[in-house]
Amino acid sequence: MNYLTMILVAIIVLMVAKFVLNLNIRRIIELAINIVLGILILWLLNKFGGSLGISIPINVITALVVGILGIPGVIILVLLNLIGII
Repeated sequence: MNYLTMILVAIIVLMVAKFVLNLNIRRIIELAINIVLGILILWLLNKFGGSLGISIPINVITALVVGILGIPGVIILVLLNLIGII
């Protein structure tokens, strides 16, 4: 999947979450911004972290982890990568 597809899937998931979980639109926008920024941070990390041995796949799960948790989500994914789980 390319990055645009990932963003579109994340937006669709957020819209479904709005109706299922009855979230307000402000929280949905915050989650969407977190997901986009998280994907950007993961992309930069993959681009420049290769020399450090850090390579985190960008998929729906990692996008949602970063979208919900924000920067701490990126840190958690990096730690899981360094441990060898991801």
